[in-house]
Amino acid sequence: MHGEPKGPRSIGNVRVVLHRVGPDRAGPLDSMLTDAKGRYHFRYTPSGSPEAIYFVSASYDGIAYFSIPLREPVTRGEDAQITVFDTTSSAVPIHVLGHHIILGAPNPQGRREAVEVFELGNDTSVTRVSGSAHRPVWEGALPRGATDAKLNPTGEIAPNAVSFANGRVRLFAPLSPGSRQVSYAYQIPKNALPVTYPVEQPTGVLEVLLEEPRAKVAGAGLAEVQPTTASGRAFRRYLAQNVSGQAAVQIDIPFAVEDARSRFLFAIAIVSTLAMLGAVFYAARRPRAFAPALAPHSAHAPATEVLLHAIAQLDARFEQSDVATDDGRAEYEAERARLKSRLADALAEERQPG
Repeated sequence: MHGEPKGPRSIGNVRVVLHRVGPDRAGPLDSMLTDAKGRYHFRYTPSGSPEAIYFVSASYDGIAYFSIPLREPVTRGEDAQITVFDTTSSAVPIHVLGHHIILGAPNPQGRREAVEVFELGNDTSVTRVSGSAHRPVWEGALPRGATDAKLNPTGEIAPNAVSFANGRVRLFAPLSPGSRQVSYAYQIPKNALPVTYPVEQPTGVLEVLLEEPRAKVAGAGLAEVQPTTASGRAFRRYLAQNVSGQAAVQIDIPFAVEDARSRFLFAIAIVSTLAMLGAVFYAARRPRAFAPALAPHSAHAPATEVLLHAIAQLDARFEQSDVATDDGRAEYEAERARLKSRLADALAEERQPG
C-alpha cells in the first residue's frame, strides 16, 4: 500500500523480498514485483533454527519498509500488508511522544550512567529524511558535563545515523509515519551535579527513573509515583504529561551524611597529624611549653573543615529528628544549601595560587 493523506491505496510494480533471519544464518529467500493491485505471493518452508523469523520488505523511494514477522503457516491481509511512503527533506514536524530519563547509581569513581529514550512521532503521510549533514531529521540537547555518549544497540537506528557533538545529539535516520524510538547512554561525572535536562519540544509523556534513593528531581511538573524495578534494580519514578517546550528537569544528589562524615574524619586526621608534628617540634625546642592541638571547629581551623563539620552536624541532627515536618525539611534544606554554597566558595579560595 502507498500511504497518502486520504488513506493508503494499493500500488503495483514494487519489489518485495522475503527474508529469513536466525542465529544459524540470515539472508533473502525470494523476491518479486507486486501486481497492479499491490499483491504478492511467496511459498517457503521454514528450516534450521526454530528461533529464526521470516518477514517481507519493500523498498520505495530509497527507503526500506517491513512487514510484521510471519508467524502463521498462512499469512494474508493486514498481517502481510506493507505500507510505503513518499520521502521529503522538508521540515515536517517530528513530535516527542515520550521522553524517558534513567539515572543510575554511581560507580566507585563517582560516575553515573544515564540513559535517555525518545519516542518520536511522525503524523504526516511522508517519510522525513535528512537533507544534508547539517540538517538532521531530529536533534536534542545532551546535559552539561555528559561524556562518552553512545547509541544503544536497539536495532531500530544504525549507529552511523546518530552523531554526538557540541553538546547535541543529532539523528539522520529516516523517520516514516508512525513512531520510532531512539535511545542513547552517557556518563555523568560527580562534578557535573546537579544535572539539568532542558525540555526543548512539547512532550507527551516525561518519565524520570532514579536509582539512588536520596536523589532529588524538580521541574517540568514531575510528580513521584509508585517505584519500579528493572533488571533487579529499584528506581524511584516520576511522571509528567503534556510538558511544554520551555521546561527543564533538574536532578541533584544531596551531600550524604556518610560522605560528610568520611571527609570530615579525613580532615580531622590531617589536622591532628599536623598538630602533633607541630607540638613535637615545639616541645623539642621548648620542653616546658604546652601547645594545645588544633580542633577542626576552632576559630583558627581552615574554613572548609569548619563548613564540613557544620554540614555533618546538620545532617546528623536532621536524621535523628523524630518529626520531619514540611517546614522542618524546608528549613533544613535551606540551611544546607547555604552551607554548601559557602563550602564551594571556600574550596575555590583554597585553590587560588599563593
